[in-house]
Amino acid sequence: MDRYIDVETWPRKDAYRLFSRGYLPYFSVTTPLDVTELCRYAKGEGLSFYRAMIYVVTRAMNELEPFRLRIRPQGIAVCDTVSPSYTTAGREGTFGICNVDYLPGETMADFCRRALEQEKRQGDEMVVEDDVRDDLIFFSSVPWFVTTSVLQEQPTNPDDSFPRVLWDRIREEKGRKLVNFTLQLNHRLLDGAHVRDLLQRMEELMAPRHEV
Repeated sequence: MDRYIDVETWPRKDAYRLFSRGYLPYFSVTTPLDVTELCRYAKGEGLSFYRAMIYVVTRAMNELEPFRLRIRPQGIAVCDTVSPSYTTAGREGTFGICNVDYLPGETMADFCRRALEQEKRQGDEMVVEDDVRDDLIFFSSVPWFVTTSVLQEQPTNPDDSFPRVLWDRIREEKGRKLVNFTLQLNHRLLDGAHVRDLLQRMEELMAPRHEV
């Protein structure tokens, strides 16, 4: 069951209040990410790199409590788990949206297979959850070109606290495979130190021989 934090005793209360003063409190970070080992593992297991990346990010965010925070009318909630909501290719240049519930303890391979099954059942339908559900992470990818910065859809509601994740085309540099990885987050809840923690955990999950 989700729980609520006491803002008065929360170490981040001053930042939360600062960015609650009439701001659209979103910030975006784009950084190079080495995905060499993840590409190798996914290829060896016959998995989609896209779904494998979604798994890595989702698992890391579930293991780091700040990424499970959501702003609600009754306060700041800590979700038990957060799940991916990601774009899929549609017909004639359109796209669908697929939601797959995160299951703690599930392996990357099992998640990728379950996600693929959900996509096949759904087709290119765009499934949009109603406003009651806020335990989602929004994912997308632009595999056709390299980005240097990204501005995703900008909510006008400062309480919107869905993390937004995007990466670009895989490129090779000095024998390594890289993507530019973008996070768009609500500054009332998260800042650069949290991005650092997320990237570090992702790197650990993508390391060779890691049990995924």
